Amino acid sequence: MTYAREMKVGQQEMLAVRHRRRYTLCQVLTLLGVIFLTTFGSLSLINGAYFLGSTLIINAILGVVNLYLLKLSGNVERAARVLSGILLVLSMCLLITGGESNTGMLWIYPIVAINLFINRFWPAVCVFGIFSAASMLLLFTPLTSLLMTSYSLTEAIRFMLTMLALNAICLAALRSEEQAYQTIMQLHADDIRQMAYYDMLTGLPNRWSFKFNLERMLTRAKKDKQRLGLLYIDLDNFKQVNDQYGHEAGDRLLLKFSEQLRETIRPSDELLKPQAEILARLAGDEFVVLLPNIKDPLDASTVATRILNIFEGGFKVDDFDHMVYASIGIAVYPDITTEPFDLLHHADAAMYDAKNNGRNCFRFFTQEIADKLQQRQLIEKGLRLALNEKHLSLVYMPIFDCKDNSIVAVEVLLRCQSPELKGVGPDQFIPVAEATGLIKDIDLWVIDNALQAQGILQNQHNFKGKICINISGVELHNEAFPLQVKNLLDYHKIKPESVELEVTETAFVAGDITCLRILKALDKLGVSIALDDFGTGYTAFNQLIHYPADCLKIDRSFVNDLFSEREARNKMVMIIQSLAKLYDLRVIAEGVETEAQLTYLREHGCDWAQGYYLSRPLKWDELLNVLKT
Repeated sequence: MTYAREMKVGQQEMLAVRHRRRYTLCQVLTLLGVIFLTTFGSLSLINGAYFLGSTLIINAILGVVNLYLLKLSGNVERAARVLSGILLVLSMCLLITGGESNTGMLWIYPIVAINLFINRFWPAVCVFGIFSAASMLLLFTPLTSLLMTSYSLTEAIRFMLTMLALNAICLAALRSEEQAYQTIMQLHADDIRQMAYYDMLTGLPNRWSFKFNLERMLTRAKKDKQRLGLLYIDLDNFKQVNDQYGHEAGDRLLLKFSEQLRETIRPSDELLKPQAEILARLAGDEFVVLLPNIKDPLDASTVATRILNIFEGGFKVDDFDHMVYASIGIAVYPDITTEPFDLLHHADAAMYDAKNNGRNCFRFFTQEIADKLQQRQLIEKGLRLALNEKHLSLVYMPIFDCKDNSIVAVEVLLRCQSPELKGVGPDQFIPVAEATGLIKDIDLWVIDNALQAQGILQNQHNFKGKICINISGVELHNEAFPLQVKNLLDYHKIKPESVELEVTETAFVAGDITCLRILKALDKLGVSIALDDFGTGYTAFNQLIHYPADCLKIDRSFVNDLFSEREARNKMVMIIQSLAKLYDLRVIAEGVETEAQLTYLREHGCDWAQGYYLSRPLKWDELLNVLKT
């Protein structure tokens, strides 16, 4: 839309240039005309040609007034009309009087030409018509008695023929200029429309155009009592392409996908009628497909399957296979809703359900998804209220040294007392916060209050351990985050080495340049970094050397399976321990719930541990009491 505005500005600038041209032309011609009229009017009066002289002087005065009004108001159209009238009167006076030594006809030619060129085409035609009609009446009818000079028939015919030829040339030039301007303006208008309603990269209709097309097609479907399917497509892992290969590579991928999408939904089975408006790119890597006049909702799944097949084995662009796939949400009119906005909203919700169920698949919008959507909206509302009305609080989970059971760190955990979020835990509201962008404000609130608590623990209770703070994986793509952390550390006067930021391992993406850059910036601040829930993600072991991590937190599921009959599960703790030793990383075990688990971890070299066997999360006063003992 920014480019469309630039095109509109360009069109306005073109009009302004034309306006300035006419403004300057009117000024110059009026000034020259005043000088000319004054000079020849004065000479005519001196020579006794009082009628001609008076007419010239009066027109000169009118020219001065017109020049003043033009300067005052900038009204070019009015100035041009007045100047045209003056020149028309002057031309007729020269024809009637013959001018000095009967040379008036010679002066009429340039004056009439100038008169035409200061006008637009159709006003110029009117001026030409008036002057031609008046001239013919004066030269070839009994009205010749009004002339103050005499012209032979040959002179009159020659004058009219010459005048007609001159006027024809002038009008043809004006017409060409008008057409050129109209063509340019139309091209600008077409460009503006293209920018406003079509995506620049793919050429597909954009969000604004799609909304119009959706309403129109729904109206038609309602009238004809037809079903209409809407497919909402989002590309999985597309951000990795931008981060690893650059936005130009991402653009090429989107362009190729849009081309293949056109081919894929082109009907070979007469399912769809080929229409340009059935496709659109809403934003980024989000596309929609409208399926008019489908007989059964399953027809939509047929098209969705064909789209998913585009990504079978990866998506090849520039001889490189990108691991990009698609999640597709499907909503059908009128089975689900009859409102355009709701249809799009439901397809969007179904798409997110597809993402949450493994990606590279499609989902129909169902009542279950509707219930989830309603729950998500309630959670979002509750989070906003909690932030605004300070319904957030922290509890504190002690972390113990496995060797002597002393408290060496405290992990802060977020709680929310908003009435709208009663019974909703962090495992439910954190994903909603991440999806809505509220997580950034929540993270800063948690860090701010955790550092404030750490300051009190250090200054008033001689606490030497770390404060451990969970941050969202969203922050690993937030370029402002390291500076925000630094500012809060400086504000609370907390030494960075007493702070540990915990990021879940599932937030890491191999080769993600932005993620690595932000982790290194945090590491440079001096805070330690822990990979939370380690073992549940997809981090390749050899990638640990690239991550500026200080600690691995063994996921509670592996601690719970320490004595499981499943050999692959009960050996995970040992594997992680060995890996941490290899890379000189501290190890924390989460979810320790029995003495046997703690004993096993201690005997096998685990550094720290936390869990209900050692301590439950504590309120602030409870934490202080525990630290005193």
